Amino acid sequence: MTEPSLLERILQTLGLGDFPSLQRIADSMDPIAWTLVLLLVGAVLMAVYFSLSTRYAFTRLESTEATPEILLFRLKQDPTHLTPQSILNRLGGEATLELLEFGDKMTTTSWRFQWSAIREELLRLLSRQNAFGPIHVLARYYQSTDTTEQDSLRIRRTVLIHKLGQRRYLEPAADGSPAQLRLHRHPAEQIGELGFDGPTIWLDEGQEIREADGPLVEMDVVDFATVEDATVRLRIQRTATAGGGFVLRLEKRRKHWIVINESIEWTL
Repeated sequence: MTEPSLLERILQTLGLGDFPSLQRIADSMDPIAWTLVLLLVGAVLMAVYFSLSTRYAFTRLESTEATPEILLFRLKQDPTHLTPQSILNRLGGEATLELLEFGDKMTTTSWRFQWSAIREELLRLLSRQNAFGPIHVLARYYQSTDTTEQDSLRIRRTVLIHKLGQRRYLEPAADGSPAQLRLHRHPAEQIGELGFDGPTIWLDEGQEIREADGPLVEMDVVDFATVEDATVRLRIQRTATAGGGFVLRLEKRRKHWIVINESIEWTL
């Protein structure tokens, strides 16, 4: 009597001693059964192959998309691809600055609609950090890195860019009248270039001027609470029935002025 095989011993241990041997199963199979077995084995092998290859492909794709360059490219196509916090976390300071500058150059209505809230949140998140990197990114975005320039000029330029973007542009009136910037100045304040896209008028205290023909951006005298804390009131009048008044508070950090808070005084 031949010694039982390992499989037969296992079956006997499990109480399956009457289970037919592999030889008997093989002898009982016809061509159709063998075809079905081969198809089953082939399906299992194909499933294993595609499972491994697909997992590798997705891993490689995710690894590629994780690079700042690819993410920046995607965000320039769709700024809502990531949340503002994720943008900062995954892009870093330099790429975020590039995205901010790119976003301000876009003029299509669909882009501006998507970009406005994301831009505001990015600036808010950056202003909450007191590290050198985020502060320097904001200073470069506000184009106020020259620490030898008078503080009031740097503050005014920062406020303009914060509210209007780097273009510092307001759409003209329906009749084509351009937007105008009016600045109320302290007698000791220097007059300088702020980069506004339109006529810029500096007003001394008590100086009268007629009503603007088109849209108007009006900025009050910079109110310094301390040498490192200032407040600016700003009025933006797009049309006779659309506009708002804003109060922006700025803080000087590492020699650069940063907008740390903004409130709405009134709106139309």
